[in-house]
Amino acid sequence: MKNEVTWPEVIVVGIDASDESNSALAWAREAAGPETRILAVHGWEMPLVTGFDVVVPIDPNELEEAATDALHAVVDPTGDERIEPIVRNGHAGRVVIVTAENNDADMIVVGHRGRGRMSMMLGSTANYILHHSKVPVVVMRGEDIGRPARVVVGVDDHDLSEGCDNESVRALQWAYRLPGVETVVVTHGWFLPALAVGTMPPMFDDLDRLDAAAREVVDRVVAAAGPAPEHLEIVPEPARGTGAFTLIEASRHSDLVVVGSRGRGSFREVLLGSTSAEVAAYSHAPVVVVR
Repeated sequence: MKNEVTWPEVIVVGIDASDESNSALAWAREAAGPETRILAVHGWEMPLVTGFDVVVPIDPNELEEAATDALHAVVDPTGDERIEPIVRNGHAGRVVIVTAENNDADMIVVGHRGRGRMSMMLGSTANYILHHSKVPVVVMRGEDIGRPARVVVGVDDHDLSEGCDNESVRALQWAYRLPGVETVVVTHGWFLPALAVGTMPPMFDDLDRLDAAAREVVDRVVAAAGPAPEHLEIVPEPARGTGAFTLIEASRHSDLVVVGSRGRGSFREVLLGSTSAEVAAYSHAPVVVVR
């Protein structure tokens, strides 16, 4: 079945009045079509007050009103009638997830204030959404918020057999369907750890074979993804390096990075970080994580 370019019907954007969430909203507006609903969502919670010396009365109505005013201060200046502001009481990440599920969203777009993997490990709204969303999540990175023309997709052929797909295939198909894309670079990185074993014989022939094997991985995923839209240039690009490293380097010359995630959700994966988490933390361009 041919992959056709399609406008998303519903995009959910997490808003917290930060510069990063403003960039997320700007990116969503670029990615949206004329009829796309853009749900700008802000979650607010009652502050936790501890201590016995002072009692401070807090009116939840005032908090909700302040949250609503803050959201409209971001949305109203755009003059974009596609945007629907939504304010809900609750944890910001959960509010975004529930809104996406209730509205059959095509994607979620969030800002990310973190500067490295520690911020992902310790948890943030972006981290929560990445680990709980069932739809693709766009994490804003870098300075470019324009519609992506050059997209790099990291792929792997694990669990890929005839008639089946995996998260890499779904990531590539997602990139195919994104409006405005002109070039899709499909890459698979391979890596040999350093060995402290003394003098080694020349390995040039082995390196060439490993390059060829990486190209075969790319070709299998491209074949499984099905025909790309005719206007797209597909560039197979095996690379030497870990999966995360090759994608982070490729992001320097790309408008968007797309990576699949197995989404197993184990504590070990959350603590140590997967390829998708590492790329989301260090990329020089916005990152899409596809389940």
